[in-house]
Amino acid sequence: MKLSAKLQRLVERELDSLVKRAEQCVEVAVRDDSKKKKDTQDTQFRNLQNIAAATTSVFVLENFLRYQMGRGYVDEKVGERILQDIEDLKKRAEDIARKEGFAESEEFPTFRMELIRLYLGFLVRAIKAEAKQGESARGGRGGD
Repeated sequence: MKLSAKLQRLVERELDSLVKRAEQCVEVAVRDDSKKKKDTQDTQFRNLQNIAAATTSVFVLENFLRYQMGRGYVDEKVGERILQDIEDLKKRAEDIARKEGFAESEEFPTFRMELIRLYLGFLVRAIKAEAKQGESARGGRGGD
């Protein structure tokens, strides 16, 4: 379902805070210097982003993230931070929806998930940017 113009404007108002939230999460994500683990996490965050694009179910997204944490593919601290951010975004979406009068509408799940999708997209970008900066600082070369 595509968002109405009004809801799209509401999403756009949240963009700066979504970018900031993602960048703060990256501070936790990049502490582990293991290249293999970072590469695995990068892949898993892209997978998480792809799942978010395919569903409006936040529970499906959270389930996948917990599964990847259990398998050791996503660092537990990072995963917990992302789960907390998702929970905070769910609450933010609910607050906006109540204030704007669409909390009970069919558009609400799509609106809520759009905030989460954007956050995950910004998270993937921030992680990639941080990895490139880390490689430059170490004198290495990047792959993508």
